[in-house]
Order: sequence, then C-alpha cells, then structure tokens
Amino acid sequence: MPRFGISFAFALALHIILVLLFILSFQPVPEMEKAGPEPEIIEATIVDGATIDAEVKRLKQEEENQRQAELQHQQQLEEEEARISEQQLLQQEKIRREAEAQKDREAAEKLAQAARAEQEKQAQLRAQQHAEEEKRMAAIREKRAQEEARQAEENQQQEQARQKQAEQQKKLQEQKADEARRQEQLQQAKAEKEKQLQAEKSRQAALLAEEKARQATDAAARAKAEKDKQLAVEKADKAEKAKQAAEAAAKARAEKDKQLAAEKAEKEKQAAEAAAKAKAEKDKQLAAEKAEKEKQAAEAAAKAKAEKDKQLAAEKAEKEKQAAEAAAKAKAEKEKQLAAEKAEKEKQAAEAAAKAKAEKEKQLAAEKAEKEKQAAEAAAKAEKERLAAEAAAAAKASEQASNAAKLAIARKVEGAWTRPMSATQGLKCTIQVKLLPSGDVMDAVVVSSSGDSVFDRSAENAVRKASPLPVPQDRNLFNQEFRVFTFIFNPNN
Repeated sequence: MPRFGISFAFALALHIILVLLFILSFQPVPEMEKAGPEPEIIEATIVDGATIDAEVKRLKQEEENQRQAELQHQQQLEEEEARISEQQLLQQEKIRREAEAQKDREAAEKLAQAARAEQEKQAQLRAQQHAEEEKRMAAIREKRAQEEARQAEENQQQEQARQKQAEQQKKLQEQKADEARRQEQLQQAKAEKEKQLQAEKSRQAALLAEEKARQATDAAARAKAEKDKQLAVEKADKAEKAKQAAEAAAKARAEKDKQLAAEKAEKEKQAAEAAAKAKAEKDKQLAAEKAEKEKQAAEAAAKAKAEKDKQLAAEKAEKEKQAAEAAAKAKAEKEKQLAAEKAEKEKQAAEAAAKAKAEKEKQLAAEKAEKEKQAAEAAAKAEKERLAAEAAAAAKASEQASNAAKLAIARKVEGAWTRPMSATQGLKCTIQVKLLPSGDVMDAVVVSSSGDSVFDRSAENAVRKASPLPVPQDRNLFNQEFRVFTFIFNPNN
C-alpha cells in the first residue's frame, strides 16, 4: 500500500461527498399527490464550482503540506538512518580495522613465534652440536684414558714380566743352589752309603772268614771224629774198656779241639772284626775327607758358579731392565707423539668439520631464508593476485548484481505503471529514487521530465506502487548504488 494512501482516501471520500451533495442539490421536488402532514423543512447549501475548486485546492494544499511534512519526516528518518548507517559503517570499519590489526598482531605473533622457534631450533642445534662436540671430546678423552690405561697396563705387564723374570732368575738360582745342596747331599749320602757298603763288606768278610774258620774246624773235627770212629770201630772188637776209654779220650780230644777251634775262630773273628773296623774307620775317614774335599770343592764351585750366575743374571736383568725401560720410554714417547699428532689431526678435522658444518648450516639457513623470502613474496603476490581477482570478481559480481537489480526494478516499476490516456509513444523520464535497505520507497522524484507532467506523475506513482523494490542483499552495494539512485523510466524500451 502506498505511503500516502490515508490522505488519498480521505481526499477521495471528501470529493465523493461533495459530488453527492452537488447532485442532491439539483434533484427536482416531487409533486404532492395528496394532502398530508406538513413536510419537514430541510436546509441545504448550494455549493458552486468555485467553492468546490477552492475546497479541492485547499485539500490538495493540505495533502501537499502533509506530504511535505511526511517527506521532511522521512528525510529526517533517512538522515537518521544514514547517520546510523554511517555509524554502523564506521563501527564496521573500526571492527574491520581491529580485525585487520588483530590479524596483523596474529601474523606478527606467528612471525615472532616462528622466529622464536627458529631461534630455539638454532639453540637446540647449537646445543646438539655442543653436546656432540662434548661427546666427541669425551670419547677422545675416554679413548686417551683407555690408551693411557692400556699403556699403563702394558707397562705394568712389562714390569710384572720383569719381576716375574727376576723371580724366575731368583728361583732358578735358588733351584741351582738347591741342586748344588742336593748334589752335596747326594754326594754325602753316596759317601755314607759307600762307607756303609765298606762296613757291610767288612762285616760280610769277617762273617765269611768266621764261617770259613768254623767250617774248617767242623770239617777237621768231623774228619777226626770219623777217623776216631773208624779206629773205635776197628778197636771195638778189642775190648769194651778200650772202646770206652777210646771214646772218652776221643770225646775229650774232640771237646778240646772244638774249644781250641772255637777260641781260634773267636780270635780270628776278633782280628777280622778289628781289621774290618780299622779298615772301615780308615775308609770312612778317607771317604769323609774325600767327601769333605769334594763338598768343599762343590760348594766352592757352586758358590763361584752361583756368584757368577747371579752376577750374570743381575747384569742381564739390569741390561734387560734398561733396554725395557728405554724401549718403554721410546714407545711411550712415540705413542705420546702419535697420540698428540692424532689428537691434533682429530682436532683439526673436528674444527674443519665444524667449520664446514657451520658453513653448510649457514648456507642452508641462507638458502632457507631465501626460499622463505621467495615463498613469502610468492605468497604475497598470490595473495595480492587473489585479492585483486576477488576484488575484480566482486566488482564484476557487484556490477552484475547492480545491473540485475536495476533491470528487476525497471521491470517491476513498468509492471506497476498505468499508462495515462494522454501518454504518447516515445515518452521517457529520469526518476531519482530514495530507498530503505528493505527496498521500501522513501521518495520518487522526476529529475528529468518527459515534457508530460501526467506521464511524469504516473511514473512516480508506478515507482511508489512497485514498493518494495528488489534491491541487492549486499549492504555495501546497496549503500553505494541503491540508497539514492536514478534510473530512466522508458516503458517503450
């Protein structure tokens, strides 16, 4: 419904009332057919055309005043809405700026975080390199300590070998001394054994001589007894008395001979024992003297040999010790020199590796920074191109939406337009329209007339009847192009 519908309806009703009054004022009085009660007198006022025109003019003036007041009110509302919209735009701009500032802060924070992360990464890398260097140095120190421990162990082993060799030499000397003592004891035992053998031989000889003497005595006694027995047998026949006398005499002689033989054997035995004892004593003395001489000679030889061996062993051990110490010292010096050269080479290699690694990391960092810079430039360029493309697309979309909205508005206005009877072909006019964001028409004024005021008024009425007009949903596009805009109303196009 148009904004001025109430005023228009009020004016229309007033016109209808005036027309009815005008018609009733010209109605003829009917004839009275018959007498009746006195008719009621009706007072009527005759209004002429000038009065009606004046009233219509007055009503139009009031309508115009009311329209002007409504226009002013609408303009005030529009200004208020524009102010509010401007404030909203300012607020939106402020929010957008705050959002952009927030984005910038977030981007700066991200860059700072990335820089901190890079610094932490570099710090971790340096710490890792330092740890690796410490680990390598610890490994070198440990290896050096192991080498020194190995060298000390080798020196200890060599010292133990020298001590063992000295102990072996000492043991060998002791064994030689023991061997000499054992030889001496063997010689003493041999001499003692020979002495015992000599004594045993002497005793055996004495026993043998005694046995021989006894056997000889026994043989002589048996021979004599046999002879006496034969004589006794021969004389047995002579007489018993002679036999008994002979037997008694024989027995007495036998006893006497036996006793003499025993005494002789005892004497021989004693003489043999004394001779054997004297010989044994002499042999023992000779053997003892010989053994003593041999023992003294052996001891002197063993002592001289032991002294010589000991001196030779001492000299040899001293030479070996000096040679071993010289070799160990030379080896230690050589190993120390080799270790120093190796450590220097490892240090130089480590420094070269660290320098190469640092150069490589620096180069990689530079390459990475260059790549990140190129990537950032490419991203910025892509973002700029994307924003430009989006802006172009948005502009194109806005233009398309604007054209489509203008075309839809023109069609809707043409659909709401009622052609006046006086309108001729080819008429057109330019109308300025003020809209609300909802599309409701606040005002429609012809700014370029067609030359026909009726056509112009019909065009304005068509705009108002077509309210609300199809406007774009994009508020920015509406504020830019459709809040106040002009379009050519050409129903013949």
